Amino acid sequence: MVFLKKQWKKVVGATNEVDLTFLLLRVFSLAGGIVWLLIAPISPWEQAILVKALIYFSIYSALCYLVIFFRPCLLKKVYLASLFLDMIFLSNLIHVETSFENSFFLGYYLLICLHTIYFGLGFGLVVAVFSAVNYLFSIIPMHAHIEWTDLAMRIGFLFFIAVPVGLLTEKAKRDKEKVEHFNRTLEAKVGQRTVKIGSLLDQERYLREILNTVAHINKLLITAPNVVSLLESSCAQFVHHGHYDFCWIGLLENDKIQTVHTSDITGTPLVDPPYDVYDADALFYQSSAAQCIRDNRTVIRENAPETSDLTPWRDHEEVKGFHAFISLPLRAQQSAQPLGALTIYTWRKDGFEPEEKEMLDELAGDIGFAIDSFRQRESVTKLTAERTANYEETIFSFVDMIEQRDTYTAGHTQRVAQYCEMIGRKMGLDLEQRKKIYKAAILHDIGKIATPDSVLLKPGKLTSLDYDLIKLHPFAGYEMLSNIEMYQELAVIILHHHERHDGKGYPDGLQGDDIPPLSRIMVVGDAFDAMTTNRIYKARKEIPEALAELQTLSGIQFHPEVVQAAVKVLADVKISTTINQLPVSNLEKKRFSYFFNDMLTGLYNEDYLKSILNNLDLNQYTCLHMVHLLNVPEYNKRHGWASGNLFFKEFAAELQAGFTEALVFRAYGNDFAFISKEHLAVDSKAFNAFKCIIDTEIEVEIHHLDLSAGKEYTIDKLEKMEILALDPHQPMIDGPQTGIHR
Repeated sequence: MVFLKKQWKKVVGATNEVDLTFLLLRVFSLAGGIVWLLIAPISPWEQAILVKALIYFSIYSALCYLVIFFRPCLLKKVYLASLFLDMIFLSNLIHVETSFENSFFLGYYLLICLHTIYFGLGFGLVVAVFSAVNYLFSIIPMHAHIEWTDLAMRIGFLFFIAVPVGLLTEKAKRDKEKVEHFNRTLEAKVGQRTVKIGSLLDQERYLREILNTVAHINKLLITAPNVVSLLESSCAQFVHHGHYDFCWIGLLENDKIQTVHTSDITGTPLVDPPYDVYDADALFYQSSAAQCIRDNRTVIRENAPETSDLTPWRDHEEVKGFHAFISLPLRAQQSAQPLGALTIYTWRKDGFEPEEKEMLDELAGDIGFAIDSFRQRESVTKLTAERTANYEETIFSFVDMIEQRDTYTAGHTQRVAQYCEMIGRKMGLDLEQRKKIYKAAILHDIGKIATPDSVLLKPGKLTSLDYDLIKLHPFAGYEMLSNIEMYQELAVIILHHHERHDGKGYPDGLQGDDIPPLSRIMVVGDAFDAMTTNRIYKARKEIPEALAELQTLSGIQFHPEVVQAAVKVLADVKISTTINQLPVSNLEKKRFSYFFNDMLTGLYNEDYLKSILNNLDLNQYTCLHMVHLLNVPEYNKRHGWASGNLFFKEFAAELQAGFTEALVFRAYGNDFAFISKEHLAVDSKAFNAFKCIIDTEIEVEIHHLDLSAGKEYTIDKLEKMEILALDPHQPMIDGPQTGIHR
């Protein structure tokens, strides 16, 4: 069965439509003969002849089919053999039939048509000739009964059928040949086009690989943190491409390749730079990399003996087998001078494609632009660092100027910065925010550079005008810093470091959460330091007392969340008890004299006496004498105010000369005082011996008071000055410590 199927496929493959018509016509002829035998009214003698003819026709037709089935290659020979058999068969049928009108003659027409269609016009005419000859021989016995016009018609139709059918067949054959020729040509073109398309697809895949490499390196241009990382990663990315097995990038400096980056991470096969680009005697001068830098153009070379590779290899055997290499200048822009060169080696047999060269040219330009950008960025970073240093140097010089005016400020800003950082840490601020508030705290009083000394160093309570002036310092600091980009955020923090939670602060009267978060912290840190350090006009509070006051004012002056953190982290801070605003240097003493000296006598005044009494734990004075002059009004009436003023000056001079180890004050009109660290036993007789008092009606009344660092004192001024220890249950004269600090 398998053999029969296989053989049938061979027959189908060897035949066409004409062959099929030829074969089926024989079957139709046999079927027509059988139908004629069964239906047509013929005599028994004719029936017997027809039956024999159909049997013979069936037998030799079957033999023809069998030969064709088993030997399809003999198809045409079988057709020729069947032609003679068919012609003999028809001639016998016509010969047996005794009438000229018999229908078997029509078989010649069919035979001519079939062979003309299959073999062409010439063969059809041959068959027509043979058919005419056979027919004439077959009808010789009947020639007496034949009309020659009928015979001529029959014979003529044999050729009439052969000629047009043959011409149509020839035309069909020519058309078929044209079609076949077209098909062959088309097939050849399709084959060529297929090969070309295949080549183009291969080229497209190759260029797509290049494009992917370019895309990856372009991504590196954006993400690489520095030049070294960019160039090393780019070289590594190049060799990921299927045909690039090595590449290197050389950076130019002072006409030499000074820095080299390669795709080999285990160790470069190149000799150590520098490579001289412009020295004609150097071997590297003739290399493609040197030439591309000198000519500022791309150079491509094939790896051939006549174009030897002059790359400075350690060993040429380490890199071999490549077919071509390309060197491309790296430059910031097309017209710029090269910054270096990119050299790539390909193992692809066809070398570099034109499109590939264009892509690499563009990529080299991008790498050159990136190198220049990194260098520009480094330069800008350096300039920015220098500018920042200059800014900081300038800003901190202003801070230093303030510290020179008020030494207390220097320690104050450092302590506030420390307290703010501690509170911020407790509140969960990140490192960047803590650094920001620390720096802002160092600068928070920089605006005081615009505050007059008369206000900044004033020892007593501020007047309304003084208060208005001191309130300007946050805005002054903001204006100084806000125009500098690096200090703009700090400027906002500083601007609001005297705002209050209840909205009664300054400069903008912000309330609650409207106050910037870091400013809220600084408000608490600043107030805490003011409470816990000695000031000229107020003694310090102990830490528990200061924290209690923060809690009392939580939600009023201070933000509750900040206070909650502050009371936890500030409870254990160590604060020196020696912190104060008393003058140390001669410059400070001279400056203090502006506020603390009596204008008439040159002695210290009442304000300085008050500051001494408020800082007994620091200055260790223990003995106070109050001196009251009697009968001064009468003296002035008798001698005049000028003589009275002269008397006060002389008395002050003798008082100061008599008690050199003590501080001497003119406290209030006719009242003087002197204070010492050691106890002095003094009575009024000592003063009556003063030259300025002898022979005058003026008398001296003196009172002594032992001082204690654990007490607070008040100065009462009625008829005469009295200094009394303050009842701890009485409210403070100057009000809450958290009011105004400076």
